[in-house]
Amino acid sequence: RRIVIFGGGNIALFLAEEINKNFPGVTTRLVEADPERARFVAQKLPKKSVVLRGDVLDPELLEEANVGNAEAVVALTNDDETNILASLLAKRYGCPRALTLINKSTYNSLVSELGVDVVISPRMTTVSTILHHVRRGRIRAVHSLSEGFGEVLEAEALETAPIVGKAIKDIAMPASVVFGAILRDGEVVMPRAATVIEANDRIVVFAGSEQIKKVEKMFAVRLEYF
Repeated sequence: RRIVIFGGGNIALFLAEEINKNFPGVTTRLVEADPERARFVAQKLPKKSVVLRGDVLDPELLEEANVGNAEAVVALTNDDETNILASLLAKRYGCPRALTLINKSTYNSLVSELGVDVVISPRMTTVSTILHHVRRGRIRAVHSLSEGFGEVLEAEALETAPIVGKAIKDIAMPASVVFGAILRDGEVVMPRAATVIEANDRIVVFAGSEQIKKVEKMFAVRLEYF
C-alpha cells in the first residue's frame, strides 16, 4: 500500500509521520520542489519513505513517484491551483483517490465536479474545531457544512437530557433537523419514528444553521446530573 503526498510543508510532513507511525503497512512517497526542504523532510522520515525533489506537475516525476499504483494522492502544496492540477493528473495516471487541500472556498464546489474525491478546507476544519468547543450540551464533534448551510454533529444523550426516554416521533424537531444514525452499545441503529432514545446514545445529527441552538437544548443535561 502506498500514499503519495504532494508538497513538503508542515502539514505534509506531519501527515507522513502519522502514516508511518500508525500504519506500518503503508509506505509514503513525498514530492517537494524546494531542494533544502526536501532534504530536511527526508531526514525527518524513516528510510522506507521516499522523498522526491521536483515539480508535482512534471509528468516524468509523477511516473517516478508511481502515482498510478498509489492507493491515494494527497495534494498539500501552498498553491490551490497546483493542488487541483496535480490531483487531476494523478487521477489521469490511474490513481483511484485524490485528496486536495483548497484554501479558497470558491473552488470547493468546482473541484468535486472535476473529479477530485475529497476537498480539505483549512477554513472549514478550523471552523469545525472552534464550533466543537463553543457548542453547548454534550456535543462531541462538529463539522461545518460548506458555505455555512448547517452542521453535522455527534451528540451524546446523557440520562437527564430532555430527549432520553422519548420516541423520535415525540421529539419536537424542526424540519431542518434530522437524526442520521445512533451508536448504541457499539452497534449502529438506524433511527425510525418509533425509535426511543436511550441514555448514552451517541447520535449523528444533521441540522440547519438556524436550528443549532435548539439541537443544543435537546442534548443539554439538567443540573442534577452534576
